[in-house]
Amino acid sequence: MLLTQDEVEKTIKELRNTMKGLGTDEEKLMKILGTKTPKQMSQIMIRYHNNYGRTLYQHISGEVHGSFGSVCKGVALPIIEFDVDLIRKACDKTFTANYTYLTEVLVGRTNHDIKDIKTHYEDKYKEKVEDTIKRKCYGDMERLYLTCLEANREETKEYTEEDIANDVETLYNATEARWNASEKIVTDILCHRQFQHLRNVFYAYQTKYNKPFTSVIESKFIGPIRKNFIILVKSSMNRYQYIAEEFNRAINTNSLQHTKLIRYTIRYRTPVILELIKELYNKCFDISFNDALNNTIFADERTKDIILLLLNEKKKKSEDDKNNTDNCKSRGINIDNLKSDDESDNDDQESEKVGVIDEIQIVRENGDIETIQIVQEEVTEDDNNNVKTKKEE
Repeated sequence: MLLTQDEVEKTIKELRNTMKGLGTDEEKLMKILGTKTPKQMSQIMIRYHNNYGRTLYQHISGEVHGSFGSVCKGVALPIIEFDVDLIRKACDKTFTANYTYLTEVLVGRTNHDIKDIKTHYEDKYKEKVEDTIKRKCYGDMERLYLTCLEANREETKEYTEEDIANDVETLYNATEARWNASEKIVTDILCHRQFQHLRNVFYAYQTKYNKPFTSVIESKFIGPIRKNFIILVKSSMNRYQYIAEEFNRAINTNSLQHTKLIRYTIRYRTPVILELIKELYNKCFDISFNDALNNTIFADERTKDIILLLLNEKKKKSEDDKNNTDNCKSRGINIDNLKSDDESDNDDQESEKVGVIDEIQIVRENGDIETIQIVQEEVTEDDNNNVKTKKEE
């Protein structure tokens, strides 16, 4: 639901007041940013810049820092801009890119997502994202990312049973039937075929060869390309279940900075998508999404509070915040020598969708398959002007 013009005006004034003078009213800032949807934040960001000649992101950047500041700044950007900034950050390293960041943004996305990312990246950085990838990535990973950036997935093609059988045989011949598996052939199929067709291919592969294709990938590939192929397979089977699994990994990391959880919170906080992810999380794991978040230990409690708000989860009261330190010690975590999620992710370096219908399938407990369509719309300045005030209503 969009905010009225009066609500937008009131919110930007409140935001301005939280950051006026010496210090910042972090509690109030948290409550404002943590309770707004991405669409509502888009309205607020546009009006804030128009009224004060400075972006909300710029203002927040000078006021709050650390992991709490990272969340606040991330929320103060459109999700698509957050993603393109992450690509740039991934490629700012001296030698090779941060594959963890690039995979999060590029792998398993729709054609529309990729085209949107390419457009925004070039607009902001005056360089094609493909050129950045060529400069910082090498070998198999360069080929994979460039194939993803083609945005050439066959999303509307109608496949036959013969097409399914042919792809099953092609994948077998490219992997198990040879000593040195062909990364190029597997990349081509996983990045170009329609998601539903890939699901049928993987089911048919398992039926014919008595093993899931993920186990084939595990045995025939190594390093980052293996990890990315598995992500592509999981995304094809159920994108939102894969994201739920990644949320679980982010929640259960030994790092107290939770940089991955911060990124996933910012990217997937759109209410309709978030509810699907939480439903699948609660179905897949023995602990509820709410309990998992509340049990998580953060170096900065403010970061935990705003993440709970953004993910629309209630905070459970603990007996004593000092217990967090004891819990850290019991888990063997050294608070004085924290390791970020980014470093942890790199150890195994082996957009919001706009104006597009995303169709997913969920298997209910009774075995029924329910198809859900998701439509998201971009908020523009014209949309802001078209929202009626309460008085006009």
